[in-house]
Amino acid sequence: MEDPANRLPKAVERTAPMALIIYSLVIVWFHQIGHQSVRFPIRPWYPKKQEPSFTDMLTTLRRVSYEEGFEGPHSKRCPVKTLIAQLTELLSRAG
Repeated sequence: MEDPANRLPKAVERTAPMALIIYSLVIVWFHQIGHQSVRFPIRPWYPKKQEPSFTDMLTTLRRVSYEEGFEGPHSKRCPVKTLIAQLTELLSRAG
């Protein structure tokens, strides 16, 4: 929020409130549902970390959203399903 790319007065006035609303929605979603799906990546610099950061919450939200978008009639053993799961994990970490 330090240097928004918008220049119009109304856009500038709406940037911070919208960011805070989205932040709040992610926190509420994670508290109610997302905490069940969190996966921590391997972090040798945080060997005892157990509490998720906001980045962990966003990563979980991205991954769950991608997984829901790719659900289909594929069986769990299908190679396409495995490939999609790996791709989903990779995409959820980007960003």
